[in-house]
Amino acid sequence: MLTRTGWLRVICAAGIASACGGSESTSSQTNRNPSSSGNEQPAVRDAGPPAMEESTSRDAGAPVAQVEPPAVVDAGPPPETTPPPAGNGRPTMSGGARDQYRAGLQAAQTGNLDQARAAFEGALSADPRAYQAAYNAGIIAERQGQDSQADSLYQRSLSIVPDYELAVVARARLLLRARRSTEAVTMAADIARRFPNNYTVRAEYARLMVVAQRYNEAIEEGRRILRQDERNVGAKLAIAEAYRAQGRLDMALAIVNDVIHGSGEPEQPDNGPGVGDARAHYLRGLLRVEVERNVPGAILSFQRAVELDPQFSEARNNLGVYLLQAGNYQGAIEHLRAATLLSPSWARAHLNLGDALRATRDYPGATTELQRAQQLDASIVEVHYNYGRLYSEQAREIASTGLDNLNRKIQLLQQAQAAFTRFRDNLGPGYATHPRHDDVEQQLTRLQSLVERTTRARDREQRRSRSGTPAAGSSATPSGGGDAGAPAAPSGGGSSGSADAGAAH
Repeated sequence: MLTRTGWLRVICAAGIASACGGSESTSSQTNRNPSSSGNEQPAVRDAGPPAMEESTSRDAGAPVAQVEPPAVVDAGPPPETTPPPAGNGRPTMSGGARDQYRAGLQAAQTGNLDQARAAFEGALSADPRAYQAAYNAGIIAERQGQDSQADSLYQRSLSIVPDYELAVVARARLLLRARRSTEAVTMAADIARRFPNNYTVRAEYARLMVVAQRYNEAIEEGRRILRQDERNVGAKLAIAEAYRAQGRLDMALAIVNDVIHGSGEPEQPDNGPGVGDARAHYLRGLLRVEVERNVPGAILSFQRAVELDPQFSEARNNLGVYLLQAGNYQGAIEHLRAATLLSPSWARAHLNLGDALRATRDYPGATTELQRAQQLDASIVEVHYNYGRLYSEQAREIASTGLDNLNRKIQLLQQAQAAFTRFRDNLGPGYATHPRHDDVEQQLTRLQSLVERTTRARDREQRRSRSGTPAAGSSATPSGGGDAGAPAAPSGGGSSGSADAGAAH
């Protein structure tokens, strides 16, 4: 659940510290070398790139949920909780705008997004150089699912302060979700070149080069930052992400563990510069699965990431998926629903929530989420697979007696057939080597048999109805106790490709 505290923490990251419990004089930006503190805390998380697949299981036939293991991890900037360094050239918000800004913080605290956005935009009108207000209005627009307006507001903030870390990171995430990765890299490269002392922006640029598959360049940029700021968490994580994308998983995990653990004694191991960094724990969660096959450990890492940053959509998503896999359905739904609220335009989060709702037999809710996922991203092939599972499970719960029931069961079985067929056809040549190939073929074979058997049972029921002969029990129930539409276990344990390998953007 998104708490008031969580909302306030996000907005305070760019705002007036007096409204968040700090000094009233703090109305501007962090040091341009904030990573030297070793405690970067992102203020906002994006909806993330397309996800790979990871199995979930309430039974052997549970459908796939989409885990979000992006090739890179959010490299968000730290919150604005300290005064800017002298002479940084960033404008101070005027008094009248500051009052409006505080009103926006208070409205955000109570979850009133419309009022918060109006107040932030009012602050920007009162002071056209209130770059924090433009940024926070963009955050609210994202939460409202209005991405184009959010982008305009981020650009407005950057037009005032071109190297404003929070706006750089937020806009980069927005562009990635819109599949405009080249534009995101170009933007960050230009700002990093013009502001070489802004290590947060430079670390974000390194991260974006991983997105662009320029791994060696990302590693070199990260190393250049570390030569100037040896404890820079963002640079270290960018290097780890590049290694992970290259398949050098052990090296990536070693870096992340060092970032968290540092060089402390065994009884006090966690003293690294990234011990309080949500992204470090999130990346460790991904690597714990990929390197160690340690799902319980990954759950702990994702939980820690969420504790540190309740707004971290990707961590919420992955935590939800693995909780679903572990059979904790309500916990999974809580975190997946939070991910959709934080990032309403993220199709994969809706897809996962639909799967979790299906696991609890909330079929109407599951259908709504799958439909929303399709509306947001019509290219998601996995949605057809999940529809197939959804229809199959609904069919298996319908009684196998009575004409109405049998007709409905046949309809659902045929819908499941059509969904699995669409999944197969949309994959094209890649279907032959897809990890779901054997499972889908088994599903289609079984469904065809069930359709034929249930159709024969319906025909017998119709003949008895016409002749006036009483029905002789549930003759349509398949032998062996197989409920209509019962799914087969996914082939190969349900893995899709290389165990949560980095997703394409």
